[in-house]
Order: sequence, then structure tokens, then C-alpha cells
Amino acid sequence: MSSYTAYIGKRIILSILIIFVISIFAFLIIKMVPGDPVRAMLGAEADEAMVQKIRIKLNLDKPLVTQYWLWIKGALHGDFGSSLVLNIDIVEMMARRLPVTLSITVPTLIIATFLGIIIGIICATHRGSVVDQVLTVIITTLNGVPVFWLGIMLIYLFGVVLRWLPLMGYVSPFDDFGEYIARAVMPVTIISLRPLTTIARHVRTNMLEVINQDYIRTARANGLSESKIKYKYALKNVLIPIVTLMALHVRSVVGGSLLAEQVFSIAGMGRLILTSVMNKDYLVVQATVFVISIIVVFSNLLLDISYGWIDPRIRLSSGKGK
Repeated sequence: MSSYTAYIGKRIILSILIIFVISIFAFLIIKMVPGDPVRAMLGAEADEAMVQKIRIKLNLDKPLVTQYWLWIKGALHGDFGSSLVLNIDIVEMMARRLPVTLSITVPTLIIATFLGIIIGIICATHRGSVVDQVLTVIITTLNGVPVFWLGIMLIYLFGVVLRWLPLMGYVSPFDDFGEYIARAVMPVTIISLRPLTTIARHVRTNMLEVINQDYIRTARANGLSESKIKYKYALKNVLIPIVTLMALHVRSVVGGSLLAEQVFSIAGMGRLILTSVMNKDYLVVQATVFVISIIVVFSNLLLDISYGWIDPRIRLSSGKGK
């Protein structure tokens, strides 16, 4: 077995273990509620008979291990039950909200990664120039700006003063792509700033380190063009740690989408979590936390696999992989 195949197998097993741990945490959310979680969801005025009926329906009268088994069994079959507050199937709710969040977060990751790499390369290849200094100051400043505050400022400037963009709301790209772009510009911008600035700084630092390596000087001595040296040899080695950095930023993008959805009144998964927490709809909180965590773990797995593809050392077959 090649070392790369063994590497992928280990990452898959680790991801499964992480999902198992997350499932336990998501299941225990309802147990962390002070007092009776069912009465907390139904309210203090709820009839005792109704409380007991719901407890039996949610299997809360059974041993803890049995409760977990029944919950995870239903979750793996796509059955999270129904919202006790809205009386709507939870999977149906997430099926409406998840595409909304993905249509915001996926472009965010793509834009943040692409622009971060481009800006980092520009700064590294023009080290000490006016361009490098200006971009470095902008990146450092934006990295410390709170997402919530920036969202409000963008709404005020582009929505109220200039009236270039809609203030808030969401339109599916499949319904009206132009309107989707107009409404997604501001939330995608504020979510992408943190990962973009971080990636740009790391690309700049790593690029400066790589272009001073011996093999780069050897390539120059052999007469290779400067663009080929930078983009074929140097950039590929720079991308190795950036892939790991992207995996870390998947979580920050998901967290940023929660704030962006609240600021711009976007009915996505983040807003669903906030609404469910405020309404004490713990079944919905359980399901959304579990599903979002699976998406994050799966995204990290794909990035880990791509890390192995970029780094030739992981792809080499050796006796160690057998």
C-alpha cells in the first residue's frame, strides 16, 4: 500500500472518530439545559401530561445510552424529528436553509483563497515597494476589524448613502442570478476578509522564504524564466502550508456566516441556530450543530487529501506504508 493511500485512510478514520465525538456533544446539548429540557421548550405553563408525553416521544424516559443510540440511528437515516416550537420537520427546515448558507460560504472560501494568494504573491515579488507597503497596511487593518461592525458600515455606505446594493435579504442564484450577486456582495465580503488577510500574510511570508532557497537559485542559474520559477516551482511549495490554513478557516467562515446572516437578515443555517437557541428549540439546535459539524469535518478531509496530493512526499510508495 502506498504511503499516500495509507495517509488518506488515516484521515478518513480520524474524520469518522471526530464525527462520533461531535455526535455525542450534539446529543448532550439537550442534557445541558438546566432543569427539565422539555418544560424549558414547552414553557412553564405547559400541562404536566403534555410534558410527560413529549418526554416519552423524545425517548427521555429511557437510559442515556439507549437515548443516544436511538438519536444517532435516526440522524443517520435523516430523521431528526420535528421542531417542538414550529411543528415542522427538522430535515425539511435544514433542506431550505442549508443551500442558502452554502451559496454564501462556498464563494467566500473561493474568493478569500484566490485573492489571498494573489495579494500574497504581489507583496512577496515586490517586497519593500510602495505596493507591498500599502497592501500590508490594508491587510493588517482589515484583519482586526470586527465582522459585525464592518457589516453595519457596508450597509450604511452602499445601501443607505450610495444606494448601490440592497440593504439585506437573500435571493437564490437559481431564481435570479443578478439579484443574488447584488445581495451576496456584502455578506461574502465581510466573511471573506479574515481568511483572505490571513492567507495573504502567510503566502507573502512563505513566498519570501521559498524564493531564497537553493533550488530556486539553481533554477535561475539554469536560465529558467522568472515567471516559471515563481509560479511553477515556488508557488507549489508555498501552497502546502496554505492548504492547512484553509482547513482551519473553514470553521471561521462558518462562524462568520452566522453573524453575516444575522446582520443581513439571511435565512440560512446560522440564523436558524440563533433563532432556535432563543426559542429554546433544542432539537433543532442538536440537528443543526451536528450537520454543520459534519460539513466542516468533510471539508477538512478534502483539504487534507489535497494536501497529500500537493506534497509529493506523501504520495511516494515506501515500505513504511505497508
